[in-house]
Amino acid sequence: MTGAGRSRNFSIILALRLLTIMLVSIGAVETVTAEWYVAGYGGLSAPQSLKNVKMDTYGLTQDRNLFSGAFDNPPQGSVTQSFRTSDLALKQSPIFGAKTGYFFTDEGFRWLGVELEAFTSQPTIKQQTVSTTHDVTYLPNNPDFTPACIPGATCQVQRSINSTLQVQESALRLFTVAFNLVARYPGDVFQPYVGVGVGAFYFKGSPQFDGRQVVPGLNLQAGVKILATEEWGLFLEGKYNRATLTNFDPEYGLSGEYSAFNVVAGLAYHF
Repeated sequence: MTGAGRSRNFSIILALRLLTIMLVSIGAVETVTAEWYVAGYGGLSAPQSLKNVKMDTYGLTQDRNLFSGAFDNPPQGSVTQSFRTSDLALKQSPIFGAKTGYFFTDEGFRWLGVELEAFTSQPTIKQQTVSTTHDVTYLPNNPDFTPACIPGATCQVQRSINSTLQVQESALRLFTVAFNLVARYPGDVFQPYVGVGVGAFYFKGSPQFDGRQVVPGLNLQAGVKILATEEWGLFLEGKYNRATLTNFDPEYGLSGEYSAFNVVAGLAYHF
């Protein structure tokens, strides 16, 4: 065999060995899967009307005119009351947020993850007229000197007063921080997912309902993520929130059940 032939055979053998090493190396490398991710999003928040609304502090103010003796010093009697209104309509608003999460792929649970997110919206209270029901009970301390009492009969005085209340537009800002448990279908491109979480809902209002309050709340979500690359993905998500305000402000004592449906879209980076 000539020198040229030996050289050609050596080159072929070397190439085959290098190809074998490369194939073995590729087979030995584990598939790299994104574990952590960060995301930002924006969309529309559509709050439902504030339900089961009460304004007991405002009702107590009205009681000073109805039964002033209960507010004397010393008091001439005692008052128990509740001041309920019809639902309070809220405005739609933009919603913006960000989140970070982790899926337990290395632990053998590619479909399960946890997530921390924060978002904000502005469910402003609309200008409106609400119907009111004021139920009040007055019990005097000394029935002998109270004109409302009948000797030998109970001196308890009960009234149920139906009226209306003018509500001015009042800004209501909401900030939420939630911790979610997330389940997904770990597809290579399409990843539908659902999540359930609890959070701290911070409400801040002015000027008519001028108060601040942090309450626990519910955060539900469902969506789909589309992976453009291994690192980048777009997602569309629907969210449902629920929380309860209690004695929100010092003038009215606004209480009620808040709920909202939100639709958001965003960009996620996996690493």
